Amino acid sequence: MNWLERLAHRHHTPQPALKPLRTALLWFYIALLLFSGLTLAWLTLRDYNANIEEARAQDLLLARSLDEQASRTFLGAEQSAQATIERLAASNGIDSTEEHDLSAETHDRTRQTTQVGEMITIDSQGILHSSSLRYPSKPMDMSDRTYFSYHRDVDDARFLLSPPVLSRTDGRWLIPVSHRINKQDGSFGGVLLTGIDPAYFTRFYDSLKLPRGTHIKLLRSDGVVLMNYPFALAELGRNVRQPDGVRFNGPESAPGSHYRDMGSEGSDELLTYLVSNGDLPLVVSVSSDVNTVMQKFHSDLVSRAISAIVLILVVSVLLYILLRQIRRVEQIESRLYLTQFTVDEAPDAMLWADRQAFIRYANRAASMSSGYTNEELVTYRFLDLFPNITDPQWQDFWYKLTVDKRLVYITHQRDRSGNLLPVEITFNYIEFFQEAYACTTVRDITEQQNSERELRRHRDHLQDLVLERTAEIRTVLDASPLAIMLSVRNTIRLVNPAFEILFGYAASDIIGLPTRVIHASEERYSELISAIWGRINTGGVFRGEIELYRRDHSGFWAMLYAKALVPGDPGKGMITVVEDVTAQRIAAQALRQSERLKRTIIDTTADGFILIDTHRHIVDVNNAFCQQLGFRREDLIGKQPHMLWGDTAQQLFPEQLVKDGNGVSHIAEISLPDNTGRKLPFLVNSASINDEQQRLEYAFAFLTNISHLKDIESRLVEAKESAEEANVSKSAFLANMSHELRTPMHAILSFSEMGISKSGKADPQAMARYFERIHSSGNRLLVLLNDLLDMSRLEANKMRYDKTRHCLQHTVQGAANEIAPLLAGKHLKLFVDDMTPPLEGWFDQSRMMQVVVNLLSNAIKFGPPESTIEINFISDATLDGAPAIGLTVRDHGPGIPDNELDAIFDKFIQSTRVRSSVSGTGLGLAISKQIMEDHGGRIVASNHPHGGAVFTVWIPVGEDD
Repeated sequence: MNWLERLAHRHHTPQPALKPLRTALLWFYIALLLFSGLTLAWLTLRDYNANIEEARAQDLLLARSLDEQASRTFLGAEQSAQATIERLAASNGIDSTEEHDLSAETHDRTRQTTQVGEMITIDSQGILHSSSLRYPSKPMDMSDRTYFSYHRDVDDARFLLSPPVLSRTDGRWLIPVSHRINKQDGSFGGVLLTGIDPAYFTRFYDSLKLPRGTHIKLLRSDGVVLMNYPFALAELGRNVRQPDGVRFNGPESAPGSHYRDMGSEGSDELLTYLVSNGDLPLVVSVSSDVNTVMQKFHSDLVSRAISAIVLILVVSVLLYILLRQIRRVEQIESRLYLTQFTVDEAPDAMLWADRQAFIRYANRAASMSSGYTNEELVTYRFLDLFPNITDPQWQDFWYKLTVDKRLVYITHQRDRSGNLLPVEITFNYIEFFQEAYACTTVRDITEQQNSERELRRHRDHLQDLVLERTAEIRTVLDASPLAIMLSVRNTIRLVNPAFEILFGYAASDIIGLPTRVIHASEERYSELISAIWGRINTGGVFRGEIELYRRDHSGFWAMLYAKALVPGDPGKGMITVVEDVTAQRIAAQALRQSERLKRTIIDTTADGFILIDTHRHIVDVNNAFCQQLGFRREDLIGKQPHMLWGDTAQQLFPEQLVKDGNGVSHIAEISLPDNTGRKLPFLVNSASINDEQQRLEYAFAFLTNISHLKDIESRLVEAKESAEEANVSKSAFLANMSHELRTPMHAILSFSEMGISKSGKADPQAMARYFERIHSSGNRLLVLLNDLLDMSRLEANKMRYDKTRHCLQHTVQGAANEIAPLLAGKHLKLFVDDMTPPLEGWFDQSRMMQVVVNLLSNAIKFGPPESTIEINFISDATLDGAPAIGLTVRDHGPGIPDNELDAIFDKFIQSTRVRSSVSGTGLGLAISKQIMEDHGGRIVASNHPHGGAVFTVWIPVGEDD
């Protein structure tokens, strides 16, 4: 029986799974991990305890060796000193012994005993008597030492081991081993001290080559540290019993005690205490660093852990591979069972036949459709069930299967009762285990043939309905005034009469032509058809304005509407409606051109434009309006004017204009604030736009910025006022000048007539007074004429200057000397700053003196009697960035009004405060200002905070251009 027969007789139950095997492997793996972990932990704990015990044993052995060495060291020192002690006792104490002899003896003892660093003797008064290191020794008080106090007060013949001390003879640390010396009468006779050198212990400990981290302490029984290794000076003499008395008392009851503790640097340590078995009260402490002691243990532990991890990884990988293979076998079995079940329970009959047409396998559906059992079917040939297939046909089928691998054939199947059923057989060629089979699927097509007959009947009925609806649609298309076209796959299939009229084609001529014949070019058509299908493929309607061409190649603009007959299926075609919009397009273009012209005029005009609707909302503004007021267009659109400009908006669009809407223009001047709040003057021309019922639809206004015109108007007014003021000043000047000229001239004529009439008769003194008056009036008249001449030269730009370098103080002094009589006449004092160093500048000395004289003359005119005129110099001024010097002239007069500080330098102008009380031409300050400007300098007037006027003059230091 081959595998197909076994498959046919196989029971439909799944094979036993491999899950128990997988579970057993997992439990074995877990047990192995637990066993490995417990074994590793047991070995680690065993080795750890063994290493600790071994370290403690080694430390105890070391402590015993150190104790033995320390005992020998101290006993050797005592033996070395014993002979000296006996001799001192026989000599009746240290006080009775010669220093030289005692120093020599102790020196020899010290050389013979290497552990002894020094031997000294102290007399009964506590004074150093002798030293083995030097002779003679320097007397020093040793009574403060604890060992001296102990021996003096306690009569004890034993050696005393004291805490380490710093030697006062050579400055080294020593471990004192002292002995009391008694006199012959038993009284205290001094102390012999043998100092053990700690370096002796250090050298011995170094020679032991102790492991790193080993610490040694040599203690006295009361806990005082005598020696430590490695040597630490701070530990010497420290009492370790005080901080940890309980632990320290432990060694007293046991020969060796062990502890675990944290070291000074935070490391874990093993401590071993050993109490000396000898007569000396010594305790040896040995500490070892646990990390150093356990270093080999740690390395062994790491090696053992790595080996265990590697072993676990190997086992894990092997287990993973094994489980993966088991899983794969389970999946293969599952797929085989699923395949078998699918084939057996398939709704279609499945038969496997060999090359001789013998049936080798049949599923349950085949048995049910044929009426035979599976066992009966495998005894028949394939041709027995399908009588319409002959042996030659079977061989032909087999040949085709070997080539095409698949074949479909419709025939009839005969069942057990002899009935014939229409079936569809699907042959598949399969080779398995070097054998070829025809795997056939037999499907009952009785229902399919019934359905096909019903579909054909419905198709004929639908064709009749289509023809009927087509006739109706044709009637609608013929009656439509719009051109309609049906196209399928870019080919025209149907057009209506309106289409024929619009494009000049007969229906018989255009049907069957490609749709691109009515378009300008292939490229434009390709772009358009892509856009149309991109829109209508999703069920939408395409709408667009394009240019089309008639049969005579004349173009026109059309509005195109397109919709797919079946969205998503371009093969079903689309319906297109064409509307000629050439006339509308021309009208719209004319309207757009007109609007563009108006928009261009409004946007390019220099006047601002604003448009509002019936609700007083701003609809439009031009760029000029935004630039004039500093607003952005988007900040204005939609706003109401009264929100931006308040009540001023009423002047922009009067209420009567908005209410009546009569179209009459409104012209007015208004002021509108810009975005910074600054008000600008505008000439407004506003009007309304009405609809067909003469109701207001919009209102607009043009705004012309008249700021420039207002400035011109203001300047004209100011010029008119200035001209009028100048005319008044000129009249006052002429009147004043007439008076000024007439007065000295009248005096000259009067006194000359008096002199002529009294010549030869009058007293010479009286004649001298006449001539003096004539001379004074002539000088006064000369000054007036000189001012007029200087003013005329300055105005004609004919003033000559002799500019050289001069000292400003000398120039001022010359001016002061010139006006000294005027000062004396009005009882005024002149103060000139003499603290400022000499200041030199580039100027005409005579003209500068004229300026100073003019300023001092004004100060004399306006200063009250008994007041002071002050002149101060400026040494560190600047003019236009260049260095300059200057001076100030201050009087104590009435001062100058603030609004006249600049005007008093104009010609013919005098201050209103003194115009009626002081005579003058009003030319002095004007001349001074012009002279200073010609020098590149400056002159200004101001008022002093405490009263009086101050005139300040600046002049360049260097030569002007």
